Amino acid sequence: MDLLTLIKKKSSPLKKLEIAIEENNIKELKEVLESGEVDPNTEIQKHGGNCAVHIAAHKGLFLCVETLLEYGADPDKTNHFNLTPLYIALRRNYAKCVEILLRVNRVLMSIDPVWMQMDNAQRVWNDAKDIMICVLVKATPNLVRCRSNTRSNLFFLCKNKSMYGSLRAMTIAGYKFSDEEKTHFMKSSVEGDKSFYEWLDNYQKRPQRLMHYCRLTIRHSFCGNCNVFYGVEQLKIPPLLKNYIKIQDINEIDE
Repeated sequence: MDLLTLIKKKSSPLKKLEIAIEENNIKELKEVLESGEVDPNTEIQKHGGNCAVHIAAHKGLFLCVETLLEYGADPDKTNHFNLTPLYIALRRNYAKCVEILLRVNRVLMSIDPVWMQMDNAQRVWNDAKDIMICVLVKATPNLVRCRSNTRSNLFFLCKNKSMYGSLRAMTIAGYKFSDEEKTHFMKSSVEGDKSFYEWLDNYQKRPQRLMHYCRLTIRHSFCGNCNVFYGVEQLKIPPLLKNYIKIQDINEIDE
């Protein structure tokens, strides 16, 4: 028996929980949680008051986050700095963790504070990568209902940082690019911009299926109530249809 195995064997259930997260070991994490010997909402780190899900979110371990939620971890629990796991994941730019936590977070059901709150918004605009903005766009029920300065900032952020995944998500989510905005791509010397303009032009010329407009109607119905990921989880519909409403089919759309 090696030293690490011996340490794990002699550790308390809470310590085993911490080690499983540190190692991103889902098998051992499930074993600890299934034993019933530890509450996943117990503070592991006394300094800071972080529970297991805070630690997993801080490290971007989305499978650990998903597993902990499955076994009763509280997604709304704050640490000593009044930070929820979602807030931590947002600050550290972990898109997959953010997506998972948005499905279940009851304190921040609306996506609007993420775009508008001072601290979060500053990090979104300054630090986020394409994959994070894409997740936030998909979580927004209706971009047209967002403030005009938010829409303008979002457009220039995606244009200037070549966030083509987010731009495509915006298009499918119902964002209408103005002629001036389209001109930015059409007259650009950047190959990626030209490719996106061609994709956008083809997409807008192609008639969309009735199912697509049903998707937009369902997404719009969440306006003022909750983000799309949370709202879709409340619907008793097949997983494939949930993914369609969440625009998870974006990679299947013809370029």
